[in-house]
Amino acid sequence: MTFFYDVDCGFCRRAAQRLQGFAPLIDVAALPLRHHAVYRSQGADELGHRAIGAALRDGGGAWWVRLAGRVLLLRPLDRMWSGVYRLIATNRPLFSRLMG
Repeated sequence: MTFFYDVDCGFCRRAAQRLQGFAPLIDVAALPLRHHAVYRSQGADELGHRAIGAALRDGGGAWWVRLAGRVLLLRPLDRMWSGVYRLIATNRPLFSRLMG
């Protein structure tokens, strides 16, 4: 189980470090990605917000972390979470600067 994030994105790097703290069973690796975070588990890939949700769900940690992952994976909420993910992804340079 590996979560891949964009090596050139400071916000992504910081977020992946936080993810690893919340989901200690997940390996985190940097790749030159352009559009989406990727979570690879058992030969299947999840992208974007679904990658984050699956990593939180599968990664161990506290019960509320696994619950948060499940909420990100609820199909009726896909459109909303996808929009939030796109908003952040589109403004990665701004979020990177805000996070230092």
